[in-house]
Amino acid sequence: MVVTSSLFIRDLRLTIIVLFCGALSGINIAKLAPTTTTLAASFGLSLTEIGLLASVFTLIMVLAGSLIGGIVRGAGTKRILLTALLIACLGNVISLSGGSVASLFIGRAIEGVSLIAVTLTAPAILAQHTAPIHRGWIMGTWGGFMPLGNAVAIISAPYLIDIGGWHLVWEVGLWFSVVVFILGWLFIPSDKVEMRGHFDTTALKLAVKLPLLAFIGLSFACHSLVYQTLIQFMPLFSQSFLGVSLAVGALITGLFCLINFFGNLIAGHALQRGKKPALIVRLVFLLVPVLLIGLVLLKESSWAMLLILSLTGLVIGGSAPIFFYLVSKSNEDPQNLPVFVAWTFQIQGLGMLVGPALVSRVVDVTQSWSIGILCLVPACLAVVVMSGRLVLPTSKKSV
Repeated sequence: MVVTSSLFIRDLRLTIIVLFCGALSGINIAKLAPTTTTLAASFGLSLTEIGLLASVFTLIMVLAGSLIGGIVRGAGTKRILLTALLIACLGNVISLSGGSVASLFIGRAIEGVSLIAVTLTAPAILAQHTAPIHRGWIMGTWGGFMPLGNAVAIISAPYLIDIGGWHLVWEVGLWFSVVVFILGWLFIPSDKVEMRGHFDTTALKLAVKLPLLAFIGLSFACHSLVYQTLIQFMPLFSQSFLGVSLAVGALITGLFCLINFFGNLIAGHALQRGKKPALIVRLVFLLVPVLLIGLVLLKESSWAMLLILSLTGLVIGGSAPIFFYLVSKSNEDPQNLPVFVAWTFQIQGLGMLVGPALVSRVVDVTQSWSIGILCLVPACLAVVVMSGRLVLPTSKKSV
C-alpha cells in the first residue's frame, strides 16, 4: 500500500511538471489574440500580417514535426524538452528586444519550434517514467495542457495589458519559461542514453505505415478544427449573440478553455476506469453537434448560451486525452513516441489551419455567425464515423 501511494505521488508530481511545460505552449499560442490590438498599434500591422503571425505556430507543426521528432531518440527526451523551454525563452527575448515586425515574426517562429518540441517529448517522458497502470489519468491530465495554457493567457492578458501593454504579457511568458525550465531540470528523470546524432527513420516508417495513427491524426484534426475555431471567434460571436464587449467575450473564451481542461481530467478518469477510447470519442462527437445546434437555436437567451458554451467546452475536452492515450499505447517502445506524436500532429495541424479560415470565409459570405458555427457539425460527424477505427491492437487494449 505504501509502495502504491509513493508510486502515485511520484507519477503525479512528474505529470504536473510536464503539464506546466506544455501549458507554456498554450500560453504562447493564446497570448496573441488578446494583444492583437496593441500589437497592431505598436507595429502598424495589417489584418493579413496578424493572420500570418497567428498561423506561424501551425505551419511549423505541419512542416517540421517529423524532422524534430526524428532527432529525439538520439538526443534524449529530457534534453530536447529542456532545450525547447530555453528556445521559448529566446523567442520571447527576441520579440521583446527587436522592436520591429521582423523580430516579432522571428520570435513567434522560434516559439513555434519550442511548442512542437515540447509536444513531442512530453508524452514520451510520461510513458517512459510513469507506471503503465496510471496511463489513463496521466494522459487525461497531459491532454489538457493546451486549454490550460490558453485559459491562463486569455484570462490574464487583459489585466497585464492594462498595466504594461503587450510587453508585460511577453515578459510574464518569459519568466514562466524560466520557472518551468528549472522545474524540469530538477525533477524530470535524466536521459539514460548518451547524446548522439541520429535521425530515427525506422520509427518514421513505422508511423507512416500504421493506419491507427492516421485515423488518430484525422480525428484530432477535426477536434482542433472545432476547438480552435470556437476559441478564436468566441469573442466575436459572443459580441454578436449576447451584445457583450470584446473584453467580456475574451473572458468567456478563457472560462471555456478552463472548463475544457476539466473535461480532459474527466476523460482521463474514464480511461483509468477502463472505458473504451473509441466509445468516449464517439459519445463526445455525438454530443457536440447537438450543443452547437442548441447554441444557434437559443442564441437569444444569454443564460442558455453561456450554459451551452460551458457544456461544449466540458464535453469536447473529452477527446484530446483519448488521442494522446491511443498514441502512447500504439507501440511497445516508448522511444518511438516522439516520432509517432510528430506524425499525428502533422496531420492534426491541418484542422488548425483549415477551421478558422473556413469559418471566417463562410461568415464573410453569409454575414451569419449561426451558419459559421453550424459548419463545425460535419467535422464532428466525421470523427463519429472514424471512431470505429480508433481501436488498439488486441495485445495493447488493456489500460
